[in-house]
Order: sequence, then structure tokens, then C-alpha cells
Amino acid sequence: MKSYTLFIILFFLALCSCESREEKINSNWKYAGGYHIGDFLSFKHQNLKIQNDTIYKGSMPLAVIVELKTTYLPGTENKLTLKDIESGALGIYTDKGK
Repeated sequence: MKSYTLFIILFFLALCSCESREEKINSNWKYAGGYHIGDFLSFKHQNLKIQNDTIYKGSMPLAVIVELKTTYLPGTENKLTLKDIESGALGIYTDKGK
């Protein structure tokens, strides 16, 4: 019984990512619905940056990160919910990896 419990604990620890929230957000994101910044967001390759949960294009603030839902189950995707600063509209983007 002890070895079975240990195996289960190790299995779930292996599934969990050690990435920080910032590292998870600095991924590639595909538009899924709602408020639209672009079809594809890449914080490393576009003129987009994140500072204190606010997304900037150049020096202009575009949106605020409302929620980052991370999943560890195979076949599911992380979801990033954004809120437009001007209108308050919400948009959802799904994680497409780095």
C-alpha cells in the first residue's frame, strides 16, 4: 500500500510543471473567443510585453490578464482570459506551447 501511494504522489508531481506564472504566460496563445487582440499572441516575438498583469503593445496598454487557468491533464489546454482596458470586454486565448 505504501509503494502504491508513493507511486501516485510521484506520478502527480511529475505531471505538475515547475514553471512560474510568468513563464506560463510567456507562451504562444491562439484566439478562442470574445475580445480580440490578434489571432495569435506571442510575447517573445511580437511587440507585446507584460508588466504587472497588463499587456502593452509598445507603450500603449491593451488589456489586463484576468485569469490563467492551467491544466495538467493530457489533451487539455491552458486558458488565458483577458479584459480590454477601454470596453471591459473579455477574451479567451488557448496555450499553443513555446
